[in-house]
Formats: sequence, structure tokens, C-alpha cells
Amino acid sequence: MPFAPCLSVKDTAASIAFYKQLGFDVDSSTARPGDDIHMLLYQGGFCAMLYSNADLKNWLPVLADTPIGFAGMFYLGVDDFDGAHDRVSQHAEIVKDTGTDHTGQRMFYFRDPDGYVVGINDQAAFQASDLGKYA
Repeated sequence: MPFAPCLSVKDTAASIAFYKQLGFDVDSSTARPGDDIHMLLYQGGFCAMLYSNADLKNWLPVLADTPIGFAGMFYLGVDDFDGAHDRVSQHAEIVKDTGTDHTGQRMFYFRDPDGYVVGINDQAAFQASDLGKYA
């Protein structure tokens, strides 16, 4: 299994609504009754989990005093970079707009309602670059 982020969120309903506006899907079918955890998908592929902060603190008490958010970012490779940018920019704060790095990657970054920063990059450019060996 690849690295699978689990995002602790204040309000799962608000986070689900936010991500759905951006074109993500959510699957809650694996949660047990009473669990507030949801699988976040993009174009059918698993991206992350959304987990109620209150439930997460019960699941892993070591996180009970840890604030929501972190210093870092997540990346999502997309097939339609321009379409993703258009959709995300209508519904989310773009914290760094489209740029190209030294490997030829086009990317932009947005912030979600809980302060997580997500970078969107062009999947085809990623695979064609020197970084493609990690794809």
C-alpha cells in the first residue's frame, strides 16, 4: 500500500462538501456504525482519509493534544491540469498559483478548510520528467 494520509478535520461534512466541489468523490462504506471516517478519491483513485478530529483522538490517544494541520503539503497528480485548476480556483484559496519547477512540473497549491495544503501537478509531465521513476 502506498503512503496513505489520514487528515484530521474539524467537521467531516464540511470537508466532504469542500472536496466534492473540487471534483473528489467520497466513499464512507468501510466505516463501522458510529465511525466518522471517509475515503477520499480522485478519478476513482484513493488519495486520503478524512477523519473526525474527535474520533481520531479516541482512536490514537497519543494525538489528543495535537492541533489539526501540519507543516508540509500533499501532492495530487491529475490528467487534466488546466481543468483541475479551473475547478479548484472557483472553490478554494489558491495559496501559490501555477508555476513550473526545474523538472518541468507544472503545479499549483490550494488550502482546504482545515489548513492542509494540497499541490496539484500534471501527471503526464511528472511521468515524463526525471521524477517519473517514482510514479
